[in-house]
Amino acid sequence: MPAKSDDWARAYAKQALSDLDARETLALAGADKCHRLHFLQMATEKVCKAHLTSRNGHENVRKTHGYIEKNLPIIARLFYSRVNSANQMAMWEIKHIEKIAREIELLAPACDDGGTRQDNTEYPWEGPRRDVQVPCAYSFPNIDDESRLIVRLIRLIRTASESYSA
Repeated sequence: MPAKSDDWARAYAKQALSDLDARETLALAGADKCHRLHFLQMATEKVCKAHLTSRNGHENVRKTHGYIEKNLPIIARLFYSRVNSANQMAMWEIKHIEKIAREIELLAPACDDGGTRQDNTEYPWEGPRRDVQVPCAYSFPNIDDESRLIVRLIRLIRTASESYSA
């Protein structure tokens, strides 16, 4: 009997939780920012796929990147009250999540914003001065993965992943 969409949604969510655990282990060990962000990007992508699979079915979720920017703000709104004592999400926080969702999505090498963004967490790329940039030596200035807002966003991703994995 083939796997059902619910099975796929749970699987994506369980892997998202594993990716978040790996990110946390790396952060505690003082790993380079590229590795922490890589596991954040992977976990975020998988929770978005779990969300989409639970809503639209597995056959409608492509095996590509590019789900985070649109879907992470939706997931955040759905799960925010669970993390923040039934409070509603403030408009400024929604805007911040929309911005950071785009930056997280662009961390994947396949999501290069039409060739305008080469920085990614996995592979070296050519910088603006034709020099080779290396992820482990790059600062990723558009994401502060230790900020309070990112920490709260990670809690939201974990809460959503736990919900979809149940």
